[in-house]
Amino acid sequence: MRYAWVLAIAVVATTGCNQGELKQALAEAKSAEAQKDSLLTEVLETTQFVSDINSELAKAKTVAAKPASTDRGVPGARQDREERKLALTRIQQVITKLNESEAKLAQTETRAKTSRQRNARLLAQIETFKRTIEDLKTTAEQQRTEYEAALAQKEVQIATLAGRVDTLTTSNTLLSTDKAALADTVANLTSYKNTVYYAVGTKDELVKKGVVTKEGSKFLVFGGTRLEPARNLDPEAFTSIDKTQQTSIPLPRSDKKYKIISRQSPTYLSQNTTKDGKVTGTVEIIQPEEFWSASKYLILVQD
Repeated sequence: MRYAWVLAIAVVATTGCNQGELKQALAEAKSAEAQKDSLLTEVLETTQFVSDINSELAKAKTVAAKPASTDRGVPGARQDREERKLALTRIQQVITKLNESEAKLAQTETRAKTSRQRNARLLAQIETFKRTIEDLKTTAEQQRTEYEAALAQKEVQIATLAGRVDTLTTSNTLLSTDKAALADTVANLTSYKNTVYYAVGTKDELVKKGVVTKEGSKFLVFGGTRLEPARNLDPEAFTSIDKTQQTSIPLPRSDKKYKIISRQSPTYLSQNTTKDGKVTGTVEIIQPEEFWSASKYLILVQD
């Protein structure tokens, strides 16, 4: 039996108290022991609490202890920010628990001091825990300040990276636009370079269209006239083709001969050209670049 009970019985026995007083003394001794047990339990809970708090602070430090890595851009910065927010929330929860524990420990200390069985060792242990909790609060507050500064820095980093992304996006958009415009320009230039024109018909038809004109003069049996390409040729009076795609030009009448009066040379045509340079059937161009280099307008007059 605990010494408090023994002491109570001894006191009653020496004073010759009756049975009722003995029971009262035993009840008071038992209550004192229960109060002491309660205080010890609270102190043990504080011990476990301090251990848990140290564990929580260690978890929070793992974010700060992450090694520096290469720039992962906006997604990486945002992930770091969220991890630090989580750590900051944990630290704030730790500070709240420390404040609660500090208040509870103060109550335990008050109860221990007013207990009938004042325990110096228990009070010393409580004092130690008070200092430990105060140290933990200081550490947690310092970590909270550091994480708040780190979060602010991350916000600036994210804003900077986002600005770079916007700049790059704008640059890429402009580059894409420029590339598209350049591609259109190249396509237009290529089309312009490869587009050629031809006109086939009788002399009267071609004169009426303004494709050819009569040059020279004739008086009695002297002099003469000849057909020449008009000085200002209108593409609307011609048929346009791509010289790299179409190298055959069908003539309206296979039983007629056609004379080239424009500047192209029959040398670059196939063998269906007569000795006097006239063409029958189909104009077959075997060397397009050379044939069209003299002029992009081909005029053939039916004999």
